Amino acid sequence: MNIDLYGLSALMSIVPNLLCGLGSSKFQPITFKTQDNGLIHGSFFESDKKLCVVFAHGMVFNKESWYPLAEHFQKFGLSSLSIDFRGYGNSSAGASKDLLYDILGATDFISQNKYKHIALVGGSMGAAAITRALTHSPDSPVNKIILLAPAGGDPVTSDRIQKMFVVSAEDRFYSTVESLYASSSEPKTLKVYPGSSHAQHIFKTELKDDLLQLMIGFLQE
Repeated sequence: MNIDLYGLSALMSIVPNLLCGLGSSKFQPITFKTQDNGLIHGSFFESDKKLCVVFAHGMVFNKESWYPLAEHFQKFGLSSLSIDFRGYGNSSAGASKDLLYDILGATDFISQNKYKHIALVGGSMGAAAITRALTHSPDSPVNKIILLAPAGGDPVTSDRIQKMFVVSAEDRFYSTVESLYASSSEPKTLKVYPGSSHAQHIFKTELKDDLLQLMIGFLQE
């Protein structure tokens, strides 16, 4: 499903941010150009040089929605880059079919900063964009991915990428996630939580701490 993202930045002003985290001073604002000449804005949370996570938000979220996780990850020595997809914040306008270029641009930025390992974490629309980016660029330097209820996308068939799929049992995209998981290659794992909370919305529930622990353990192993 292609969704026009023009004007969605205006929608962001009326959608509550997840655990907002606004006003944080623990990041550096950055910009980078994409392969199709888009301009993407992000927030870079620097920590250890071993691994950096790229956060890819869902449709009703933005880069700020990941700030609490980014700050939490810093305590464990995990650097991260949270981006505003095209059509959000101050990033260039664009459509969902091109979000993969934003992911690829983010991984290029991290590679240029000489990180040894790169992980991608995405929710819903962002998770789908991650899978499409890896299909478009199979030689991507990404080592690990965490996909929170991807809203479509492609199977991830690289056997060098460790994959974690997370979904709620009653999520409307459960069958989509199950299919993507089944058609993706090993190594892979699937975590199913009770309830119907979709992707980043899980962090609003009592399952937040369990999911955070699961993600950190996966990234550090």
